[in-house]
Amino acid sequence: MDVLRGEYSASSLFLPFVFALLVLFIQEGFSYYESVQTAALLFLMGIMLHSGVVVRITPVLLAVFALFAALLVVTAVLLPETISQNSPHIIVTTIGVLGYVALILAMVSLRPVSVDRLLLFYKHASVMTIVLIIMLIVVTELALIPSLTREYFILRNANLVTNYSAVNGLLADLAMRSARGVKPDIDLFYGEQSFLSLVIFVCLVSYLTSSRALVRVMQSAQECTHGVDVKGVSVPLLLCGLGCMLYIQSFSSLFYVAIVCGYLLANALSHPEAIRLTPMKVIGVILLVVVVFLVVMQTYPYYLHRLTTFSDSLSAQQRFGVVLGFLPQDFIFGLHDQSRMPPFGFHNGIIYIIMMAGLGGVSLITYLLYRVVHMARPLGLGVLSVLAVLAVFSQNGAILSPNKLVILSLIFVPLTCADVWFSSRACRRGPGYPPPQVDPVVNRQHQ
Repeated sequence: MDVLRGEYSASSLFLPFVFALLVLFIQEGFSYYESVQTAALLFLMGIMLHSGVVVRITPVLLAVFALFAALLVVTAVLLPETISQNSPHIIVTTIGVLGYVALILAMVSLRPVSVDRLLLFYKHASVMTIVLIIMLIVVTELALIPSLTREYFILRNANLVTNYSAVNGLLADLAMRSARGVKPDIDLFYGEQSFLSLVIFVCLVSYLTSSRALVRVMQSAQECTHGVDVKGVSVPLLLCGLGCMLYIQSFSSLFYVAIVCGYLLANALSHPEAIRLTPMKVIGVILLVVVVFLVVMQTYPYYLHRLTTFSDSLSAQQRFGVVLGFLPQDFIFGLHDQSRMPPFGFHNGIIYIIMMAGLGGVSLITYLLYRVVHMARPLGLGVLSVLAVLAVFSQNGAILSPNKLVILSLIFVPLTCADVWFSSRACRRGPGYPPPQVDPVVNRQHQ
């Protein structure tokens, strides 16, 4: 039962490939809801229903949701601009917010039936998304297709359903960069570099989680019959993803690369016996390290400049500096005073959720992080998973949106699969819930 034998058959790759394409074009569409992000969310729900899932509703979950809903309604009555500054129907918007929160809570409370099927899906989907992004960047930078240029993707920003910009502003920015001899940013179909780097980072975390969980699941499923050589994480893929994030030249990428590298270093130091080197692996790793080194040498002036001018960063001020303008009661009951409303809105999902519902938002974020730590601990991915969740919530743009829910699923769902499996192994499964199963089709693919 080799995890990679039969794992890459056409039948096992089609659905993950479709999902990877949806993630790649997730900002495209005709309108906010007539868009790829809505299709991606519906597609994901279909995958869940097909794989068989049950949502475990606990008293703590209900209490968190009830507290958030109660304080959100108070904010909607006293200062609806906190929830949305341009919504003509605040009641509909409030109901939508509660729906998104319910979906997020459901993702950390899933009880999948076929855990290995979902883990395979997310492993393949995360790898394919990274590969597609890297291939698109290579094609763009080498001008293999003349029409696919950095300028083309920049102008595409005017047609995105979120993170869009006015055409006149984009043209003015391109003209200014051309006059100064500065290349346009790399953002592909995502509207901004930080969002592109976030997608790569989350896919790397999802790949690590699903790979490690899948190894444990498959080894446990066959431990009574014979020993199994199960392949795990691909170092070349990790290096390519890290190098790609650095090449994008987003300040967020620097932190994401540092987080992943810190995890890999800590894991290597704590488990040196797990490192198995062969001559071909050594040669491949050396070549990839050389490539990453060249990328670092090319991009380090940008990151050095951003580090030395961090105090003047408008993005940092918008995401984190607004906290200084709030009062203690805003963190308890929510923001109900127009005079303390940030002039440029909320650019940090954590702050936005807390300002909408006060302690309800605090309890929601605390519960999510608690669940992530609980689910990731058996895999040794607690810190990495928590930082990934915080990165998604801190990203510029609305956190309660279809595209962010799809991205969060790349973190939450593999963790819930692992949690279900480890819970069943420890005989901690509650009554009334179907036991996790190893899908016979997937199992045969690994034998």
